[in-house]
Amino acid sequence: MTHAIEGTDGQLVGVLLVSRDLAYLSRMQSTIAYSRKLVALGRLTAGIAHEVKNPLNAMMIHLELLRTKINRGLRPTAVPVAAGGLSLAEARPAGRAEADALQHVEIIESEIRRLDEVVQGFLKFTRPEDLRLQPVRVKDVFDEILPLIAPEAEKNNVRVDVVAPAEAPWVNADASMLRQAFLNLALNACQAMPQGGTLRLSCAPAAGNRVEVRFADTGVGIPAEHLSKIFDLYFTTKDHGTGIGLSMVYRIIQLHDGEVEVESSKDRGTTFRVLLPRANEA
Repeated sequence: MTHAIEGTDGQLVGVLLVSRDLAYLSRMQSTIAYSRKLVALGRLTAGIAHEVKNPLNAMMIHLELLRTKINRGLRPTAVPVAAGGLSLAEARPAGRAEADALQHVEIIESEIRRLDEVVQGFLKFTRPEDLRLQPVRVKDVFDEILPLIAPEAEKNNVRVDVVAPAEAPWVNADASMLRQAFLNLALNACQAMPQGGTLRLSCAPAAGNRVEVRFADTGVGIPAEHLSKIFDLYFTTKDHGTGIGLSMVYRIIQLHDGEVEVESSKDRGTTFRVLLPRANEA
């Protein structure tokens, strides 16, 4: 935007040029919209805790009672033996009806537990624990999550590379929450490479007294139409996903006064870039 500046005699003496960082403005608008969503979600928290969790607990109690009644058919029963005596060590096998009923009970219990995890995730999302900020070395967090992602990486034939020297910068963070965010990003990356690939974890100093942490994979990538939605609560493209993981990552980084960005290309991989406030080394 430009404005002509005229002198007292009406002659042009200069031009005022005004520029705006539209990218930053867009990020601010996105943050404000996200905060408004959190306020609305927070108002529902108490009602959900009462209206959903209490019935779930009641269902779990009655399922356990039902399982106990069905298992009565498995209790030790006296049966005759060849010598004419009785053996109390043998158990009467459950009938087909009992076995089918137990199978249904297990399925129902599994689904109730999954629903309870969704509710718990929602409650943690809207009412996160108080931050316990302290200097945390990013390399230490990497070391803690590596054993946790190893099974998923091995299953998908994924090689994990870590680029974080011992003198890597420290961040001001809640170690537990940061570990949760990093673990979610790393597991998502491994799951995005079902045919194998490489996951690269790295950290380095960044401008503005910050630290940049990257999670780069060589997976299937994220479709362009989904990039703007991946941090939305309950948005997922996985068959058995809850849509909470990446939302929690965004929320945790936001609570740390940080930023998280994503770049992705179809069939070429995805990179999550996290910026966190730098801390003085402990």
